[in-house]
Amino acid sequence: MRMKLKNPYLTSYMCLAIVCCFSLLILFPFINHTSIAQTQRQYYQKKAELIAGDLEAQLRAFDEIALQISIDSKYQPYYIQDNVYNEMVMLEDFEQYSHYSALTDQYFLFYGNKKIYLSSGNTTDLDIYLEKLPEDSQKQVLEALLEDRRPEVLSSNRNLYMMIPLRVYEKSKKASAVLCFVIPDEKLRERFRMISGGMEGNIALYGDGGLLYCNQEEPCAEGQKDVLTVSLSKGAYKICYLPKREGFMWTGLLIQQILFVLVTALLLLLTASILARKSYGTILDITKTYRGKVTMPEKAPYDNALEEINYMMDRLLETNALANEQINKKQELLRRQVLRMLLEGNYSHDIETHLDRLQIRFPGRYFFVVSIFFDSDEGVPKGFLGELQRELEEISFDEETESLYTVCDYEKMRISAICCVGEEGQKDEMIELICEMAESYAYVPVFGIGNLYTSLTSLSGSWLESIDNIHKNIARHKERGKAQECLYGMPFYHDADELYRISSALSKGDEAEAMAGLDRYIAQLESWQMSILMQQCVFSNFLSEIARVARECQVVLSNQSISLIVSARSVESFQEAAWKLIQEFCESIQELRSRIENSESRRIYEYVSEHFAEYDLSIEKVASDLGTSVPVVRKAVLEHTGKKYKDHIIFLRIEYAKRLLLKGDLTVAEICQRVGYGNLAHFFKLFKEMTGMTPAKYRKGVTENMEEEPSMKEEPSAEGEV
Repeated sequence: MRMKLKNPYLTSYMCLAIVCCFSLLILFPFINHTSIAQTQRQYYQKKAELIAGDLEAQLRAFDEIALQISIDSKYQPYYIQDNVYNEMVMLEDFEQYSHYSALTDQYFLFYGNKKIYLSSGNTTDLDIYLEKLPEDSQKQVLEALLEDRRPEVLSSNRNLYMMIPLRVYEKSKKASAVLCFVIPDEKLRERFRMISGGMEGNIALYGDGGLLYCNQEEPCAEGQKDVLTVSLSKGAYKICYLPKREGFMWTGLLIQQILFVLVTALLLLLTASILARKSYGTILDITKTYRGKVTMPEKAPYDNALEEINYMMDRLLETNALANEQINKKQELLRRQVLRMLLEGNYSHDIETHLDRLQIRFPGRYFFVVSIFFDSDEGVPKGFLGELQRELEEISFDEETESLYTVCDYEKMRISAICCVGEEGQKDEMIELICEMAESYAYVPVFGIGNLYTSLTSLSGSWLESIDNIHKNIARHKERGKAQECLYGMPFYHDADELYRISSALSKGDEAEAMAGLDRYIAQLESWQMSILMQQCVFSNFLSEIARVARECQVVLSNQSISLIVSARSVESFQEAAWKLIQEFCESIQELRSRIENSESRRIYEYVSEHFAEYDLSIEKVASDLGTSVPVVRKAVLEHTGKKYKDHIIFLRIEYAKRLLLKGDLTVAEICQRVGYGNLAHFFKLFKEMTGMTPAKYRKGVTENMEEEPSMKEEPSAEGEV
């Protein structure tokens, strides 16, 4: 493979090096000067910050002293008032604070009277102390001492007065006091010099009231040129520092800088040449590494290694595009599988994470399914379903409240559209759009629409309803006869007599008779063509009847047996689950009967079962009649029924009342007396607790259900036919 020897990097790197050399020649002196000035400014700024930090530490020390004094009982007015000894103790203790601060050892305490307490351990009169100050300062200091407000700093007579108000107590009431620190300007100047290591220039300290200290006659201020400002105590004080101007020595330095720039330029040119060769060498190594991993043409369509890499990248991008296409196909397949799981009722919380990953969004509150069926006898090609599926998913909706996804069943020539809307009124609009899209083709569709639900877990119900509606629509429009029998068979009539025979055999514990009844029941189901909804209804009725018999016989069904019946999706799976349920039921009832047979508890149980309707059948009366004890009676009833004696009596009486209500020849009051209750209101309360309704409503509801069953047999096309 022929390659040009010209290095495309060499020219670019050399030009870049020359530009850098000229830039260094111009910018280096300027940067050097700016850097020196910036370094000096940072140096002075650090000094100012050191001074500010130390001053803030001293102010905190003053606050700590004030806090210790305010909480110490020796400094309370009620302690030192009219007691000279206590006052001496306080002064002796106050004298120790004179060494707490490096700025001053002169403090005094003022309690609002004419006396002040000095840190030297003495007391003096306020007027005598103020006479030492200038006249203008006397009034200012006195006002500050008498005012009750936040800490304040005053500048007077070359001293700073730091006044901190204290809260003290005087004879069970709050009083005020002031702790004042006197800071001489000389000590403050010496402290600044010691902390900073020496500062030449103008230094000024400002507070809320203005200038507090300055080491020169003309103070510097914030905002002036070259003035450095540092704030402390949350902006309460500011230190302004104007450094002394100094010149810079440029003699000999400029020549050294020029020589340095020239040497740097030569090094840059040499480095550019080396980098150009190294960079191009790396490109050559990359081409050698990947040349065997990418299919290359016999005649090279490139002139150097860079163009060869560009060609390789194009080929790799094409390969990645093919890989992404395969990934998208697999993702689409997974997406269809998840949608099918939602339709079939296999919803779980784990699916929600897959919905987000597969970009399946349901923004609305309501869900329903529209199924579209095409008759394969009309020559509808399977490819047409895929085209219609794409067209349906491309219908424009409001993405904030509506969405539509489709699942295609090519074997049954059916498309199911999962629809999500934000309002109930949007359902008709979406159905109209779907129908218009499906009817725009040459093939005749049959539509089935499910009901509206508010949860994804109920989506399978809407899907089953849509499938049933398709069956009904086909049956309605086709001629009756062979075409209908071929598609559905004869209409289905749900005969519950066989189910009652099975339950009767189970209550007797006759497994053989129950199994024979199950075989006849299954044969009945297999002889008729049922829709999915009717099939689920029949399975549910079977489970409800078996559960009713189990409650009466006090048999506990296992969760596994119940789950197998509920999850059955075909007659075969239902038959297997029902066989296991009957076998388990008979084993349980046989075990129960063998456990209670030929025992004293059996005698007690039978006696209670025969005499439960007597008015005063208390547990004591039963024990007396049978010649046994109350605990034995209680244990026997609990062993046979799993209930307490009172609960079992109530159960037997209510069940007997149900049977009497079904006969219809007795009034509710007569039935109340017949089952052993003298109080009709008490009977109503117990009956409603057991059944959830009053006796009259129970009789009316059961009678209406019994009247509807014959009508189902007489008019199968309205209810039982699917």
